[in-house]
Amino acid sequence: MIQIGPEWMKSAFDQRFIEIARQAGRQMGIDRLQNRQRELEKMLKNQLSQAQYELILEWEEILNYRSALEKQWLYFAGLKDGMQLLRELNNPS
Repeated sequence: MIQIGPEWMKSAFDQRFIEIARQAGRQMGIDRLQNRQRELEKMLKNQLSQAQYELILEWEEILNYRSALEKQWLYFAGLKDGMQLLRELNNPS
């Protein structure tokens, strides 16, 4: 994880990340995808054995967690780059 400033800043950035993620989930077209995902989940649950279904759920959980970590890393990398750019613009050599 990229370290940006004091620990209290990370908490503030985490809150902002969560807020932006919620907004992203409300973007146009997301609800249609969520509905399709629910349909597929029902189909999988009805057609797979319980063990197979649980295996897919575990796979999905890991996939989602990995994706969230990658997005968080990108978010903090963007913050770091933005702060560096701001420093360069405010202190031209």
